[in-house]
Amino acid sequence: MKIKSIIERIVSEYRRTPIYNTFFLALFVFFVLREALPKPKMMTIILTSVVVFDVWISYWIRMNKLQLPQRMYRLFLWMFYASIIAFFLMIFWFFLISALAYWPPILRVYGYGLILVFVSIKIVLGTLLFLQFLISKTRFANKFALPKRWFQIGLCIAGFMFTMALYGSIYEVFNLQIHRVEMRDKSVPKAFDGYKIVQFSDMHIGNQVSKRYVKKMVDSINAQNPDLVVFTGDMVNFHTDEIVPFVELFSQIRAKDGVFVVRGNHDYSNYLKWKSPQDSANDVQRLLDVYHSMGWRVLSNEHVWFRRGNDSIALAGVENYSSKKVKRWVNLADTEKALKGISPSNFIVMISHNPEHFTEVLQVDYPYVNLTLTGHSHGGQMALGGLSVARLAMKHWRGFHQFGEQYLNVCTGSGFNALPFRINMPPSISVITLKSKTDSHTQR
Repeated sequence: MKIKSIIERIVSEYRRTPIYNTFFLALFVFFVLREALPKPKMMTIILTSVVVFDVWISYWIRMNKLQLPQRMYRLFLWMFYASIIAFFLMIFWFFLISALAYWPPILRVYGYGLILVFVSIKIVLGTLLFLQFLISKTRFANKFALPKRWFQIGLCIAGFMFTMALYGSIYEVFNLQIHRVEMRDKSVPKAFDGYKIVQFSDMHIGNQVSKRYVKKMVDSINAQNPDLVVFTGDMVNFHTDEIVPFVELFSQIRAKDGVFVVRGNHDYSNYLKWKSPQDSANDVQRLLDVYHSMGWRVLSNEHVWFRRGNDSIALAGVENYSSKKVKRWVNLADTEKALKGISPSNFIVMISHNPEHFTEVLQVDYPYVNLTLTGHSHGGQMALGGLSVARLAMKHWRGFHQFGEQYLNVCTGSGFNALPFRINMPPSISVITLKSKTDSHTQR
C-alpha cells in the first residue's frame, strides 16, 4: 500500500509539472544521456524529446479526461506512467550502474528495445493529440475534434505498432532470406563464369541471444557452395567480447577462395566509453585477432587476387567509409591505396561497409570498379513498400543495381541493431553469381 501511494504521489506531482520544470528535466536527461551514450547524438536528442512528449500527453489527458472512456483511460494511465518510470530507471542505470554494452543480453536487447518501442508510440500518440488540439481551435472543432474519438484512434494505432513490433521480434527477425542475383556482363572473365560470391553483413552479434539463428545462417551460407564469402562490416555492437561465444560457429563457414571481411563503423570500438584510447585500440586489435583465428582475412585498404587458368579477378576492401555529409566519424577508407597495382582493365570486386562509398567515390573517381558489395543500411529494418527510414538517409539502401558498367549490391543485413525486430525487411544474405555474357543482368 505504501509503494502504491508513493507511485501515485510521484504521478500526481509529475502531472502538475510546470513548463519551466519540464525544460530543466529535459536538459538533465540530455546531459545524462550524452555522458552515458558516447557519440550517438541523434539517439540522445530523440530520448530527450520523450520528456516533452510525456508532459504534453499528460496535459492533454488531464484536460480531456471527463470525455474519455474511463476504463480505457485508467488502463492507459497505468501503462503510460509505468513506461515513464522504466525510462528514467534506464537513464539512471546508464549513468550510475552500467553502460548498455554490459547489460545482461536479454535486458540489453529486449528491455532496451521495449523502451524504444514505447518511445516511438509516445511520439506518434503525442503528435496525433497535438493535431486534435490544433483542430479544436478551428471552425471544424465540433465535427472533427472530439477528444474521445482521437484518443481511441491513438490507442488503436499504438496497439497496432506494439503488435507489429512483437511480430517482428518473434518471427521476422529470424526469417532469414537468400537474395540471389546474377551479374551478366562482358567484363566477367570467361574462366569465372558461374563464380559464386556469398555476402553477409551487419551481424551486430551482441544482439544475438541464441546460437540457433547464427547456426542457421552459417548452414545457409555453406549450402550455396560458394567460391568466395565476404562479410561487409559491423560484426559487433560495442566490443569484441560479443563475438567470442560465436567463434566456433563462424569458423565453420567454408568457401573455395576463403572468407574476407571489411570493418564497419561499429567495429572500431566507437560506441563504448573506454578508460583510455589504448584500451579502445586493444579491443580493435582483439577483433582482428579473432578474425584471424577463424581463418578470415581482413582487407584494410588492400586487395588480393584470385586466378582461374589465365584469368584473374581482384578483390579489394577498404576500411570504414564516412560520408561527406557525416562529420561524426573519421573517414578511414583509402580507395587509391586499396586499388594500387590493379589495372582498370582487370575485373574488380570492391567490398565496403557503406554504400555511400560507391555513390560519392567509386562512381565519381573509379568508374572501372566493376562490382561493389556493401551493407550498413539494414534496409531500415522495416519498410512499407518502397518506403523506409533508410531511404531518407542514403541514396542506395537495398538491392542489386546497375549503373552503366558498374554494379552495386546493398545487403540489408543478417542481424539487427537498436530495435530488436524487423518488419517487412527480413534478415538476408546475398548470393551473387558472375556470368560472362553480354546481356544485361537479371534478378530472380
